[in-house]
This record gives sequence, structure tokens and C-alpha cells, in this order.
Amino acid sequence: MRDSLFFDTNILVYAFDKTDQKKYEIASRLVTESFQKGNGVISAQVLKEFFVTVTRKVPEKMSVDDAEQTIRDFSVWKVVDTTVPLILKAIEFHKQFDFSFWDAMIVAACHLAGSSALLSEDLSHGMLIENIRIINPFRADQP
Repeated sequence: MRDSLFFDTNILVYAFDKTDQKKYEIASRLVTESFQKGNGVISAQVLKEFFVTVTRKVPEKMSVDDAEQTIRDFSVWKVVDTTVPLILKAIEFHKQFDFSFWDAMIVAACHLAGSSALLSEDLSHGMLIENIRIINPFRADQP
């Protein structure tokens, strides 16, 4: 799935949280396009973080039922489960790049999924990690 896009939690949250209109528009477009192309990838970790964030942490909280349905919708994408090999790869990235363990888990899931791009605003834009390009879609220099 080298042409697939791995979505970090924050990108999915912005696709539903209209607090920052610009980020909402960019994230919702990316999510819609990935549904149309069938190239979205996420991890079980992302789904868990998404649920907690949209039901408890954003200004306009999503109902539990709506969040549940949204997670069902996202489950048509490739979903990377948390496994021991994933955790071990995350530890490797944590040590090599000094990422937080949770960020390393995202990068490891992207790597194990075979995605060529990781959409995130939390990691260094443009960084290349084992053929994965980190892309912050909210930067002014992004299309």
C-alpha cells in the first residue's frame, strides 16, 4: 500500500472539529478523498484516541453514538492492530528518533502498514523515516 495515506489522530479530529475552520476544511477534504480513493490507513490506537478526543476534549463534543458510527465508517480503511511486533518497532523508533512512545507507535503502525506518507501535525514535516514521508497538511506550503 505504498500509495496509501496513514492518518494520525489529530487529522481525523480536525475533520470533525470546526473550531479551526482552515484545519477543518483541509482535514475533511483529505478524509473525503481517502474514502473516495480507498487509500486511508489508521491504527487501533488512532481510533481509541479519536473516540476520547471527539467525545470529551473538543469544544463541540460528538455524541457517543455518532463517534461510534464514525469509527465504524473508518473501519473500512486498513486498520493496524496493536501487536508485539508493532510495539517492538515503536520502541526502535523511540530510541532512534527520540519520539514519544505514542508518536513512535503511530510511525511504527504506518511502517507496518506499508504506507508511504504519514499525515500529522505532531511530527517534523518533511522528515523521512524508512521510506515514510511525514506531511503536515496544515503548513502553508502544502497544496
